[in-house]
Amino acid sequence: MDGMRSSTHGFAEFTAVNRPWPAGEKSNIVLQCDTAVELGNPRDESASFLVWTGNPGLVRDGMITRIGPDVAGRDGARLPLGKAVILDVEGFTEENCYDRHREIELARYDVNLKGYMMRAVSQYMREWSRISRQAIAEGFSLDLLAASLMERYRRLDYVRGVEILIVTSSPDDVRSLQHVGERAVRLISAMNKMAQEMSFDCGTCDFTDVCSEVSELRTMRDSLRGKENALYERN
Repeated sequence: MDGMRSSTHGFAEFTAVNRPWPAGEKSNIVLQCDTAVELGNPRDESASFLVWTGNPGLVRDGMITRIGPDVAGRDGARLPLGKAVILDVEGFTEENCYDRHREIELARYDVNLKGYMMRAVSQYMREWSRISRQAIAEGFSLDLLAASLMERYRRLDYVRGVEILIVTSSPDDVRSLQHVGERAVRLISAMNKMAQEMSFDCGTCDFTDVCSEVSELRTMRDSLRGKENALYERN
């Protein structure tokens, strides 16, 4: 992160301001011929992830940090994309955290802005999107996108605060952000494995390292194991 702060491509911090923006059509497709800017094209670097915490002191609610250029005046450009969403949440338990994670993960697909299309999410931590020339001409910006995403997360009654970091400066800077998010992704992957597979054979699990270090994962594992045993005994 320190390396990105010293980037020569620009660094800006500002408080999110919601601006009215029309919703897209049902399909909201942006064709290649109408595209002004592509973010996170598979030929470029892309890193997108979400983390949450129950400690409000770790989240600067309403703050957007952008490292690199905005999209205005970038007609025909392909920019790398790094995006980290940090949520301040409450009421998470080992029983509800899996369902809530699925809900907050799906929320990023529920931002419908005219002239903006999330074209593909090819794998975890990657995001590819397009912005139309008309949207750029009418003032579309990355801070508008981030503010709209914040507003979507605030609809969830257990989200108390949202902070967003966007990186478009260089592939190296995006890779730096990706390294920051890799451990968080492993924690989430471990949770998903336990919840979806109901498998507790630690000897064959790829996530033993993170599970053994994080008390919340150990608690979730023990809770799910108890439910599995109770179901087995009833049957």
